Amino acid sequence: MTREHDRIRDEFTRAAPTFSDRTAGRFSSLGVVAFSGARAGDTVVEVGSGTGEFLSEFARHAGLVVGVDLTPAMLVEARSRHPRVIGVNGDGARLPLRTRSVDLVASAQALHHIAQPFPVVREMRRVLKRDGRMLIVDQIATEKAEEALAMNELDLLRDPSHAACRPASALRILLGAAGLVVEKEKVVESVGRFSDWMPPQEFPSDRVARVRALIAERGGETGMDFRRDGDDWLFTRRRVMLLARRA
Repeated sequence: MTREHDRIRDEFTRAAPTFSDRTAGRFSSLGVVAFSGARAGDTVVEVGSGTGEFLSEFARHAGLVVGVDLTPAMLVEARSRHPRVIGVNGDGARLPLRTRSVDLVASAQALHHIAQPFPVVREMRRVLKRDGRMLIVDQIATEKAEEALAMNELDLLRDPSHAACRPASALRILLGAAGLVVEKEKVVESVGRFSDWMPPQEFPSDRVARVRALIAERGGETGMDFRRDGDDWLFTRRRVMLLARRA
C-alpha cells in the first residue's frame, strides 16, 4: 500500500461508524440509475464504494452489484446496511475483475481522493464490456484556478485523505485521455450546511474549529458561496455526472 492508500484507509476507518448515516440518500436526488441507462440484469461495479450508498440505488435493478474499496471497515458497514452489495477489498488501479466483464463501472464521490486518477480510470475502462458504460459522479471545483486552489486547501484541512477537486473540464479531458467518449453530462447544484458536512460526532473538534476559521477568513475565495446562517454556514455544492463509453 502507498502512503496515499494509508491516508484514505486511516481516515475512512475512523469515519466508518457514522459515515453511512451522514451520507444516506445523497445519490437519490441525482437519478443515477436513469442517467446511467442501467438495464435489468446488468453487472454494476463501483470503485471506491464506501458504505454502499451509491450501489444501493442499483440493487433492485441490476443482476450483480459489486463494490471495490480500500477500507475494510467501510465494506463491513456496506454489508450490514445493503446485503445485496458484494464487497471486495481492493485497489481501483488493480481491479480483481476480468477484462470486458462489466456492463456499468462507476466511481461516485471517490476520484477527489485519488491524486493520480488516470491509472484508475484506465483500469475501469479495461473491465468494461464492448458496449459497457462508465459513470463518474464527483464534486467539482469551478473553472477558475484560484478558486479551485482555495477549495482544495479547505477540503484537505477538512479531510486529510482529500487529493483534488477538479473542474468538470479536467474530468472530461481525463476520460478522453483514457480512451473514452463522454455521451452525457450533467452538473447538479445543491445547498449544503456546514454542520451536516462536518458533524461533531464524526469529526475531531479541533479539525472542525480549524475549518470554521478558514471559512470565516477565506471562504469567499473557494467559489463555494459560503454565507452565514446564524452560527452555521450554508454553501453551494456542485457535482458532475459524466456517462462515457469506449472510444
